[in-house]
Amino acid sequence: MKTNVKLGGSALLAALMVLGVAPEAQAYGPEGLFGGRPLPDSTIQTLSPVELRNDRPERAESVLEHPRPDYDPAPIDLGSFELFPTLELGETYDDNIYAAREGQRDDVIGSVRPIVELFSNWGRHAMSFTTYGDVNYYSEHADENYKNGVFALNGRYDIVNQTWLAARGGYQRLTEQRTSPNAVNGSDPTTFGLAKGGLTFFRGPGKLKMNADYDIKRFDYDDTPSSTGMIDQSTRDRDEHLMAVRFGYDWSGNFQPYVRATYNIRNYDNNPTHESKGYEVDVGATADFGGITSLDLYVGWFEQYYDKFTDKKIVTSPKMGGRLDWNVTGLTSVVLEGTRTLEETTQPGFNSFFSTGGSATITHELLRNVLVEGDFAFTRDDFNGVGERQDDQISAGGGFRYLINRNLYTDVMYNWERRYSTDDASKYYRNVGTVRLGVRL
Repeated sequence: MKTNVKLGGSALLAALMVLGVAPEAQAYGPEGLFGGRPLPDSTIQTLSPVELRNDRPERAESVLEHPRPDYDPAPIDLGSFELFPTLELGETYDDNIYAAREGQRDDVIGSVRPIVELFSNWGRHAMSFTTYGDVNYYSEHADENYKNGVFALNGRYDIVNQTWLAARGGYQRLTEQRTSPNAVNGSDPTTFGLAKGGLTFFRGPGKLKMNADYDIKRFDYDDTPSSTGMIDQSTRDRDEHLMAVRFGYDWSGNFQPYVRATYNIRNYDNNPTHESKGYEVDVGATADFGGITSLDLYVGWFEQYYDKFTDKKIVTSPKMGGRLDWNVTGLTSVVLEGTRTLEETTQPGFNSFFSTGGSATITHELLRNVLVEGDFAFTRDDFNGVGERQDDQISAGGGFRYLINRNLYTDVMYNWERRYSTDDASKYYRNVGTVRLGVRL
């Protein structure tokens, strides 16, 4: 793995992928420009550029990673760092801003997103800094206005060849999506803060590779206004600790089986019935088929113990997941991903829910400066507790990005969503369309 992290335009593009689709700061993974699935807890999935592989052969590059010398942004050199500032301005039409089954309300939302990224350009070690804002104004429903902000700092210290220690930290000030399974449907959206940090140790000079990780998250929720007063959200405030170890073996240069084990602790400030401990065990493999197709596939088991909850004190399930990256041609890339996770909830009568789903994203380079994308996603949420609830979330959409020059680009996006649920009040469908202009300063 190279230690020089000079990511340039590819890094900026990768960071933009996690900004999501207006009007909500949805947290999409790096499946593409617009595709993917939001995280169930409404947090933002930021990449860790200092740990990205940047030594893959050119043939393994996806459409999004292709260098475009005439359109890639030029960095501002700050000594041994490279600065990439961007400003995005957008307009969105949403025909169901409350994600309501009945009495839908539509609106036009204006958004402003300043983005600042800073990357080291060192021969050894690496550091990256990313921050952005997400300010949204509703034309007719001012109570829905929100201002999100994200800050992330990543660093890697190279001890010796193939041995390094990475640290990460950050803070996110966020607004919970109206479409979230945990939404309380107040007169204003729920807002919260997320502080997190983590460490990773990697050792792999031979065929045996080892990762050890520790991560901590702190969730702090604000009380939510409603027509009958403030809705107490303090029962959701919590700390989450995650410890993990992974052993992989280089069977060949293109195939690595692995085993992974994690242990978590979830402590609530004043909601003891939702406190829990649990573990996960996975067996999987990563494979690279000639640089054109890469695969990560795993199966496993997890258990979570809610010792003080009234029912479902032990939640257990098999799990499986993975990701397939396929460069069909030099102009077309396909990504398939799927996961099964156990998520927290304080909805009455439940302690958690299984979130199982996947997505398919196809990105095509129509012209050197025109990227077209389509995506489809499905997620099923099965709630655990004294009652029964099951939600099925389906979404489909796409859009295109037109790179005008190295300083300007524009996006046009459309997304359709629908949720089926055994809880009639939670059903909804909506259509969202966005036009956006990006200015790379």
